[in-house]
Amino acid sequence: MYIVNYKERDEAPVELNGSKNVMMRWLIGKRTGAKRYAMRHFEIKPGGIIPIHSHPEEHEIFVLEGEAKVLGDVAGLVAKKDDVVFVPSDLPHGYDNTKGSKSFRFICVIPLLENE
Repeated sequence: MYIVNYKERDEAPVELNGSKNVMMRWLIGKRTGAKRYAMRHFEIKPGGIIPIHSHPEEHEIFVLEGEAKVLGDVAGLVAKKDDVVFVPSDLPHGYDNTKGSKSFRFICVIPLLENE
């Protein structure tokens, strides 16, 4: 067991093609002792976007701050502070904060990835 402040984890830009003004931290993962799930912290700064993409792992999101337009088959929906979002496997999705005035921050839990 351990306790660590999330700011002690390395922060890196999201490298997904088309992403802009997005930072991510691996909070819990294989390297820190997890065996089944990983937890990440994302911050999409004002003017930022994670474009529509898909991948085989599902993920569960808890919004900590701000709001962003959700991209994909949920046109017009906005995720905001205290919302939870479930993204099934292989579903095209993304988050748009290009018109936002504050950061959109969320926790994302996924099954462990081989490359993490």
